[in-house]
Amino acid sequence: NALASPLVSCLTLLLLGSSCSEAFVGDDGGIDRRTAISRVIQSSALISASLGVFDVKPSQAGEIGNKMNAAVTQSDLGISVRRSIVRGAQIMDKLDGSWEKFSDDFGLGAERSKRDARPEEREIPPLRPLDKEAARAILGAAKASFLSIVPIGEDELKRKIDKVDSLVRKSFERAGLELNETEMDAETFNFLAYTTFKAFNDILVEKNINFKKFRVAFEVELGGRLCQILLPKTSAIQNETFTGTIDSDTLKNTLSAALVDVDALLSVLVSKGFVAATERANIDQEKTNDWSDDLSDLQFSISLDKDATQNGQILLGEQGFRLVPDFPRFAVTSVLRQYLSPVKEDVSSEEYYMDTSYSSDPDLFEVK
Repeated sequence: NALASPLVSCLTLLLLGSSCSEAFVGDDGGIDRRTAISRVIQSSALISASLGVFDVKPSQAGEIGNKMNAAVTQSDLGISVRRSIVRGAQIMDKLDGSWEKFSDDFGLGAERSKRDARPEEREIPPLRPLDKEAARAILGAAKASFLSIVPIGEDELKRKIDKVDSLVRKSFERAGLELNETEMDAETFNFLAYTTFKAFNDILVEKNINFKKFRVAFEVELGGRLCQILLPKTSAIQNETFTGTIDSDTLKNTLSAALVDVDALLSVLVSKGFVAATERANIDQEKTNDWSDDLSDLQFSISLDKDATQNGQILLGEQGFRLVPDFPRFAVTSVLRQYLSPVKEDVSSEEYYMDTSYSSDPDLFEVK
């Protein structure tokens, strides 16, 4: 139930907060994972290794050894000592965290004095009223894109979606959500996006569809449809594919034109109530020159505050599914591809969530 409820904000909803879509323009290459994820994986591996070293094995010390082992692991005194050790470690860990927070609050320590000042907390505006017709069109586009790739009938897809709806609706409502498909609001749109994409994932698993190939085709197909709904003028562009060598100026001019339409799309997403605010990072001119001279890839990020479907995205991800209703990313990527594919540039994107407010207290971390 908690996962289904709107998560707190600041960057964006569970959304509340902001999700960050990163667009990578250039040669096809791997996308770096967040350092935080890397650290979690490394820590897990280390813990597993430690546990392996200390596996309990049958005692080879005979009767005396067995009695000593029992005294440590089974006697009241042994159990009491072990519990005290654990509690002591917990207390020290809590004290260490409190000291860390105290030090942060008052800037104690030589290294802290060298840090830049923390950025001021961003003021995130509320979502505007959702454009109901656009929301319904987006859900319809998602279903049409899925049906164009997966061999399944429209009636069967509807049954799958209805089944998911019947299983999870009460949980969402118990979490305090008022679902009303007639008066479509952001919470209802998030619910419908979740049930639709949950059904998509269930079908992919049941039919053993090659997910990698499906994902590429689905994101391209749905991205194009989203552009038709949100930014028709861009979807009508018919750029001719260049032949031969493409000079640096052509690449930079093409990128500039693409970014104009990306900014226009972001404005539409805000005005129609799909995100509360957006911010595209400025692209360093030197990096743009390197990219246009084919010396490096070009990467930039776009923050999306209070993405209307972020709760559904997070919930699907925690359930182990990789296909989520990441509509803004699909649309932004499609705009860039429409401009850059004709000049033989690949575009890929990835999304991650973050907390925009710094705190040394892990209990205050808010996913954005």
